[in-house]
Amino acid sequence: MSPASKLQYGERFGDDVKKIVRSALSIASVSSEAEVASARYARWFRGETGETVPMATSAKKFHRITTDMAAAEVIAATKENLSILGGDASDLFTSKLPTGHRMRKAIRPTILPNAPHLGACKFGEIVTGRSQDVFAVTQLFIANFDGDIDTTAGSANLYKPRSQDFDQMFFGLHLILGRDGNLLGFNPTLGNKGVSFKTKDITAALYNVASVSTGLSMEDLQARAAVNRR
Repeated sequence: MSPASKLQYGERFGDDVKKIVRSALSIASVSSEAEVASARYARWFRGETGETVPMATSAKKFHRITTDMAAAEVIAATKENLSILGGDASDLFTSKLPTGHRMRKAIRPTILPNAPHLGACKFGEIVTGRSQDVFAVTQLFIANFDGDIDTTAGSANLYKPRSQDFDQMFFGLHLILGRDGNLLGFNPTLGNKGVSFKTKDITAALYNVASVSTGLSMEDLQARAAVNRR
């Protein structure tokens, strides 16, 4: 049970993220935030550095973004691209999870306020418990930034990015949902105040997802993986 590929967002666009950020900072002195975001995207889609794209066939599906696009257009395209990224994450994880896992594919992108180029996408969920009126669910996400998650601030202020740079982050959230599927709140008794896990490492994310979706401990999963490698 090992991942076949990374899903880093910056690499998917075939450009050096640090160079993009430095260029964007210089542009920021004379441009609006939307123009900066558009300029970043335009460079990615040109694939100037020729870096290897982990999933070449999926990269071709990304929505093209150009420097002349308005902020609303950048947001719409980012949502589409995050949905593709989430779909790839779901398919990759599903292909590597043990038989009998309970993760189901569920795609929903979210854009960060005041950052039309950054966001997260829910790619899966696992029902861990239910009663007459509520469901306990663990939802799984991939983000194209690195940051902290604050469940005490409510869902509107959930993400705390550490910078405007691009990165990769996987995380899971323990939620309580009503019968209609609406969010009632986070489950503070599980994980770290409702956060199941948070990692930049796809292998660590895979083991966490496998544990939640099968009920097996991390130790059991690692032991099984060791046997399969022999």
